[in-house]
Amino acid sequence: MSVVWAIARREVKARMLTKANLISMAVLVAIIAVGTGIGYYFQHRDSTPDVTRIALAVEVDALRPALESAATAQGLTLELPTMTATVASAAFDSPTDTTPDAFLHGDPQSPEMLVEKSADTTVLGLVSDAVRTYTLDEQVNALGGDPTTVATALAGAFPTVVAANPPTAEVDDAQYLVAVLMIALLFGSLIGTGSMISMGVVEEKTSRVVEILLATIRPSQLLAGKILGVGIYGLFQILVLGTASSGAAVILGATDSLQVSLGVSLLWLVVWFLLGYTLFALLFGGFAALVSRQEDIGSVTTPLIMLLLVPFYTTMFLVPNDPESTLVRVLSIIPFFSPFMLPVRSALGAVSGWEMALGLATTIALIPALVWLAGRVYRRGVLHTGGKLALREALRTA
Repeated sequence: MSVVWAIARREVKARMLTKANLISMAVLVAIIAVGTGIGYYFQHRDSTPDVTRIALAVEVDALRPALESAATAQGLTLELPTMTATVASAAFDSPTDTTPDAFLHGDPQSPEMLVEKSADTTVLGLVSDAVRTYTLDEQVNALGGDPTTVATALAGAFPTVVAANPPTAEVDDAQYLVAVLMIALLFGSLIGTGSMISMGVVEEKTSRVVEILLATIRPSQLLAGKILGVGIYGLFQILVLGTASSGAAVILGATDSLQVSLGVSLLWLVVWFLLGYTLFALLFGGFAALVSRQEDIGSVTTPLIMLLLVPFYTTMFLVPNDPESTLVRVLSIIPFFSPFMLPVRSALGAVSGWEMALGLATTIALIPALVWLAGRVYRRGVLHTGGKLALREALRTA
């Protein structure tokens, strides 16, 4: 392990502690911060609630309680100044910011509503509700009843709806945003770290450095150290960008309605990054040893990138639409799909404990087989020069 850690430290210095990488990471965090600031500005620029102003003549002041109750029920901010008809007419002739949306006068049970040009539908609806409520109360009082008792009875007079085929619960917008950010971070990190490992393997073969290294250490130690070092770099990316994105979501209020803890979701993202990285890093590192030139690296990494793209797009399109469907549940326990589907379903609050445990178990169970496969291919291919080494040849002569 001391040899493996020494190689890992070399990879960390070569990949993570370079000036270019530190600058690019700082730029990404700055972009998130600037984007958050811009979003916060536009989100709160018009945060002052609109005020509905309905002026009342003295003779219709009895409508005030009904108007206030109707405005509260509709979530409106209401002002009810008392005004004369002369003042109201002058205000409509020379409109200002304080000009009322409407002026009520006449009989409270059938008032006349004076407006500037045309009646706003919201204001008209508000006044209509208030007039009906006032008229009903007056009629109940005339019959010797209690308006409060009648209002309570009316509030509970609605049917109970029972759906024969209830629809699947819709995904909340904030939960969807968190899920998309998680899968984007995971996919980007896996693609980046996998490509980094494969390019590092081929660079060492092209420069013949690997021959010097293997004179003192075993191939398995070299591959393990490379995977460990690049993995530390990938984990650093996930933590920095994930924390920055989470902070941005909190600042913008995108998590106010979340039913799932953002911290727990980030923790699962880290866990599944480590497992997903282990799966793909073994394949990228082992199979990259089959070629000896940078120009040929695409022939071995393209199938592996496709192996990343299929679960990524499957998760992107299937999980948000129906995170509890039978197909999604089945795919969630397949190792190469689990690192994408299970953390996203966790962010959407649509995964049970046994599904998460089963997905972890199947993924961990596959790792020893991939260690064996990648180790055999890497041991045979890392010292091979010339053209591309066939996978069947590498497995047969390892």
